Amino acid sequence: MKAWKLFLVDLEKKIGSSTVSKWLSSLKILKFDACNLYLEAENYFQAKWFEEHIRPILKKGFYNENFHKIKIHLSIKDSYQKPKTKEIKKQFTSETLQTYLTFSFFIASEKNLITLKLLKEAASSNTSSFNPIFLYGPKGSGKTHILQALAHKFTERNLNVFYVSAKTFTNHVVDAIRNSAMAEFRKTYRNLDVLIVDDAQIFSKKLATQEEFFHTFNTLHSMGKPIILSANSAPNMLDDIEPRLTSRFEWGISLYLEKLKKSDFKLVLKSQQSLLNLHLAAEIEKFIIDNFNNITSIKKALKTIALNEHLDDQKSLDANKIKNYLSPLILEEKEKDLDPEKIIQEVSIYFGLTSKDILGKSQTKECTFPRQFSMYLCRELLKMPFMKIGTIFQRDHSTVMTSIKSIKKELDNNKLDTFSALKQITKKLHIFS
Repeated sequence: MKAWKLFLVDLEKKIGSSTVSKWLSSLKILKFDACNLYLEAENYFQAKWFEEHIRPILKKGFYNENFHKIKIHLSIKDSYQKPKTKEIKKQFTSETLQTYLTFSFFIASEKNLITLKLLKEAASSNTSSFNPIFLYGPKGSGKTHILQALAHKFTERNLNVFYVSAKTFTNHVVDAIRNSAMAEFRKTYRNLDVLIVDDAQIFSKKLATQEEFFHTFNTLHSMGKPIILSANSAPNMLDDIEPRLTSRFEWGISLYLEKLKKSDFKLVLKSQQSLLNLHLAAEIEKFIIDNFNNITSIKKALKTIALNEHLDDQKSLDANKIKNYLSPLILEEKEKDLDPEKIIQEVSIYFGLTSKDILGKSQTKECTFPRQFSMYLCRELLKMPFMKIGTIFQRDHSTVMTSIKSIKKELDNNKLDTFSALKQITKKLHIFS
């Protein structure tokens, strides 16, 4: 298939010909049509690498000669699906704890040391002055790590500890309702010694889940059982969660976790290398810190190195090879920075306008088309809701829908000027080249 071959050639410029040869050239093309390409991986590791490193690139746009988006379907050679067995009743179980997410492997910034000390004391004491404990902070501040570390500590004391994400709790509620298993659900959740819930902001707008959590909270709190939660913002800043629930989140203590500074990343690198049995040279450590901006990305980079070295059975870590391993992740990291402001800026440059022209009130063709084009890219590249796009461009959502539909129609009709604009602007945005 010509589009796939061209994509691989273009990818070689970004991640290196050796990486493409090793991971992608052996993918077998099973069949294809105008908008679908079916590939077969040789094994699980190749499929896993593809999903982690190539799928995010493809999501930004993989087009045929007529600029219609192509969907890629990936299967694994000789794999098969086991027939599904009907579950009579859903088992409500705690999520599995990661063995390495303990306090001994947590790197704390100076401002987080007091918080960490308080949490360790809470996990070691039979009685705590604060219930619930509510942790909040930005992504990458270590909330999940600390919650699992607390779960480990409580488990060491032979307590019945239940650790779940808010998403899992929600799924448990849904399963209980569907399978007429509310009695089992309530028996599981209301007879615990410790309940730990991660990402409480996920409860937003889920009224049935909030109702069940409200009663679960009341039951456990009345018995003096520790409840520990985390979220991306303070209780009073959570969106679309009932006031009676957020007020209970504030009954105990709310603790803010700050992200580590860039200067602390080296400590994380050393800790993670110990876990993965890696020994990286100072040059590579600097390369990783320079190219990845958060702890989550750094951990993913190290796991990628470990996986590749395991598959290659290498006894020494070559700097150039490691940089090739990380090229797809670095590309993905750059694409994460894409936002509406950058899209509008590139569109305005292409059409010889200013961002104010595109966001303004002018109804001239010179302004309306670039405005519609910007809306289309915000929808296609960032998957933004129509309402949110409307807020940015100060238009109602029906106007946004009409504008996007107009651009799609021009692309479907193979209008050369529109295709040229799409290719040039997305190239500037590093979506494809």
